[in-house]
Amino acid sequence: MKYGFRILCRTEEDMSEHPQTIQIFLPSGDPQGIRTAAITTRIVQVIEIPRVRLEAFLAMPEAGFVGVYVLFGENEQTSAPMAYVGQTGNLGTRLKQHNEKKDFWNRAVVALSLTQSLTLTHAYYLEWLSITRAVKAQRFELDNGTIGTKPHTPPAMEAECREVFETFDILLTTLGYPLFDPLIRARVVQTPVITPHHTYNPVASEDAEQEFYCRASVFLLVQPWAAMVPRKKALSNKRCSTVR
Repeated sequence: MKYGFRILCRTEEDMSEHPQTIQIFLPSGDPQGIRTAAITTRIVQVIEIPRVRLEAFLAMPEAGFVGVYVLFGENEQTSAPMAYVGQTGNLGTRLKQHNEKKDFWNRAVVALSLTQSLTLTHAYYLEWLSITRAVKAQRFELDNGTIGTKPHTPPAMEAECREVFETFDILLTTLGYPLFDPLIRARVVQTPVITPHHTYNPVASEDAEQEFYCRASVFLLVQPWAAMVPRKKALSNKRCSTVR
């Protein structure tokens, strides 16, 4: 008897359920300078600001908007990627303060509404949600300290915030900052196994199919050909590895 694994690969469908058009604009024409990004059908805009170009951003109208922002850099001692998440009623003023008091960052990414429809209530909720998701993803070392408590937000406004966050997440990742994107997610799926006697038995948790979500946006589904071999041998030979 032979025993093997069938590896099924399919493109990952969780992050985006439909095609989307993202527009990236270079105000100065320099791809290393300020960049703006937006999904063409939405009102949320993200602006990436190199620290050395902060003065150029302060001259833009968007510097006076309400929004959430993330500072990106690295831990000076460990060189680990580091981030700080915040919210403000005036993006320009807050970034000037961080320019004077925080040393680790070299780029900032801000999210705002093109129609200026975001309020401080939106901003507080988005800050809390962003920190919560960043801590869960464990992609960056956070300079925030504690997560804090969930702010009281009316249900309708909370729904708006989650839609804004979805756009923020997509645009951040598009610009190269997967702050909310876990490296690997694993889950166990309970499935029936066909035995050599052609009967169905429930699968114990340690025998279940395993599905891994990898950074390369591919699912690896490892499935034993259990019908070909006795159950005991299948368990002794099972091997499963993740892809980074």
